[in-house]
Amino acid sequence: MKKRKEKWDTLEGVLDGVWTMLERGVTHFNDPFHWPVLGTTGKDGCSLRTVILRKLILSDRILVCHTDGRAPKAQEISKFNKVSWLFYHPNKKVQLRISGQANLHMDDQFADDQWAAITITSRLNYCATQSPGTPIDKPSSGLPDFLLNKIPTIFESARGRKNFMVITCRIDSIDWLLLKIVGHQRAIFDWNENRLNATWLIP
Repeated sequence: MKKRKEKWDTLEGVLDGVWTMLERGVTHFNDPFHWPVLGTTGKDGCSLRTVILRKLILSDRILVCHTDGRAPKAQEISKFNKVSWLFYHPNKKVQLRISGQANLHMDDQFADDQWAAITITSRLNYCATQSPGTPIDKPSSGLPDFLLNKIPTIFESARGRKNFMVITCRIDSIDWLLLKIVGHQRAIFDWNENRLNATWLIP
């Protein structure tokens, strides 16, 4: 299948290319856009961490990732839900800075559907007996002994559901940057509800 080549010479082409790159980031685990950086605001300022892009709901401009509901980022979002994302593709030399309003899903159908879609081994990430960030004496995954060094059964992995949380973010702004030896290009896309304002910027 021939790869689709992005067209960066029009604002419409840029935005279309952005959606294509994000969609590929969801479906291809080895794509750089599969591993964005998510930024939240906490009591000590900005907090950054790498997450996995799990879903793009293009019709609503929503990005989706998962977290342990006990993690600091979940607590930070619950207090201040403005978040930022950083994507960078080293081969295409494209950087995206995305901002928007985040929502947390834990005990609803959306979270249930996301839980049902992840692999059993991924469910292990939510089975730690203590909260992420808890100080310990030696390196440990935090998993209980009966889950160490094995592929859990569906029943065993179900213990992680109570800690599993989904973060959704409705995109308010995309700052796009293309790095070029002969001169960078930059554009910004801002939405007010569903009204889009797009313009080129000096990089």
